[in-house]
Parts: sequence; structure tokens; C-alpha cells
Amino acid sequence: MRSGTLRLCVFAWLLLCHAALLSAETSSAGRVKVMGGKKGHGTVSVAVGATVPGAVTFSSGDPNFDSGGPSSFTGVPLGRILNQAGVTDMAGVTLIGHDQYTVYLPAEVVSKPGVIIVSDQDGKPLSRYLGGPLKLLFPPGMGMHQSAYCWYVDTLVPDYLDNPEVKVSVNGKTKTYTLSGLDALLPEHRTLYLSIPLGYRWDLPKLNQPCRVTAVPLAALFDGEDVTGRELTLTPFAGKSITLPVAPLLSCDVMLVYRINDQPIHPALGGPFSVYFPVMSCGELQRVAPETASLFFLHEISVD
Repeated sequence: MRSGTLRLCVFAWLLLCHAALLSAETSSAGRVKVMGGKKGHGTVSVAVGATVPGAVTFSSGDPNFDSGGPSSFTGVPLGRILNQAGVTDMAGVTLIGHDQYTVYLPAEVVSKPGVIIVSDQDGKPLSRYLGGPLKLLFPPGMGMHQSAYCWYVDTLVPDYLDNPEVKVSVNGKTKTYTLSGLDALLPEHRTLYLSIPLGYRWDLPKLNQPCRVTAVPLAALFDGEDVTGRELTLTPFAGKSITLPVAPLLSCDVMLVYRINDQPIHPALGGPFSVYFPVMSCGELQRVAPETASLFFLHEISVD
């Protein structure tokens, strides 16, 4: 009797798990972050999916997977997402994937109704293998280069975000720095070879190498604080955070970069704030710094 009851319980549990999996497979709801919505400093989260208002379905091929032929795609027009977030009067927008791949689109492209953030393909949630859960598609015949088809869409940054902020938290105290606040820390001007995120560049100033950068040493952000033996976490607004020991970051003169060639760093180039690791001149960093020697889209620094 007990064995039969146990079998029934296990069978019921398997049914519940199967139902949960089916629910997950048929749910295509996702969200994108929009920086500076309503021309503020905050982040607006906007739902994207087959069931949200304004969702559209269309037939198209995918230039990254053209062997499969046309599919039925469902998503929300990019322009509608930005309007819902309160974005107006922009020259263009940078789309950033969770892998920190960037695509910049001018406003005249964004305004086309066929430019869609897609969540479903042939009635099923878009798989990560095909660029999901959310990716950018263009209308057939628009002639966009394959590199413009951003996958894993995570964050949208309108280019009017001209007074960005970075948070620094140490020993439970948080301070917010704007560009002018960093200027007050007596920044240094250096000539550096900078890495930038992978992605498509449209109508952006050429990034000549080497670049004149405006930056402050990370140590300047912790002046007067005891951070001995601690760890520091660098959190971007798109992509993964990294946690590193404080000691080599301070002794190796790691820099917070916020201007390139005397201009604020465009989001498509990794801004508005990036962290530069001098791996070629400091052996301690070669074991701990990112492979690119840069951390892009910096949003927050915390020491724990």
C-alpha cells in the first residue's frame, strides 16, 4: 500500500514538473531595460512578449540562420518600447546584449515599424541558441548588415543620456558621481590604446588609436577608507559583474575612464564609464583582469 502511494506521489510530482516546464516553454515574456527613460537617470523596465500590448507577428528570414527559410516571428517594435519608456527627441539608441555586444541605430531607423525586438519564433519562445530570449530583427529588404542583428537584447541607451552617474559603495556608504563630480577628483589625461565592445558602428566618430582619455585612478574613489584585504565588485548595467581583490587594482593604477578625446564616452563604445586595466605593465592584473583589459558600461563599484 505504501509502495503504491509512493508511486502515485512520484507520478503526480512528475506531472507537476512537466506542467511547469510546458508553462516555461510557452511563456515568452521578457523585459528590456531602458536607461534614462523620461530623460532621467533611472532605468525603466519594459515588457516584451507575444501577449503584451502592441505585439506584432510577421514573416521573415533570419540572415544569421538563412538556411532555415522564412519563419513567423512575434515581438514588439523597438520604437514602441522606447516610447513606452518615455524616450523622446533622441538622435539614436544603443542596444546592448547580455554578452555586451552593441548595436547603434539612428532615430530614422528606430522609427521604422518593422524594426522589432523579437520574443517568439513559429509560436515558441525564441531559444538562446537562436539569439533569444529577445533579439533585434529588421524588415526583409531593408539591407541591414548581419552584424546589426543584436542578440540577447538586455539594455537600451538613448544618446541624450548626457549626464550619467556611477555609484561607489564602500563600508556601507554610497556616493554617486557625475562627470563633473569625477572632474573634481583631479583626473589624469593619458594616451591609451582602448578596447571597445564588439558590435556594429553606424554614423559614430571614428575611434582613432591611441586615444586621449580622461580618467581617475580607482584609488581616488576610496581615499581615506581602509580597503585592505577586501574585494571589489564592478557591476555594469548590461552584462556580468566581476569581483576582484582590491590590492592589485589599486597598486596597478587601474583607471576609471569617462571621456575619450575630451568627449563623454558614447554607450556604443563602452560608456558612459569604463574601467581600464593596464595588464601589459602590471603582471598582477594578468591573472585577474578581463580578457579585453576593459570593463564596459560601468554602473556601480562596491567594496565588501
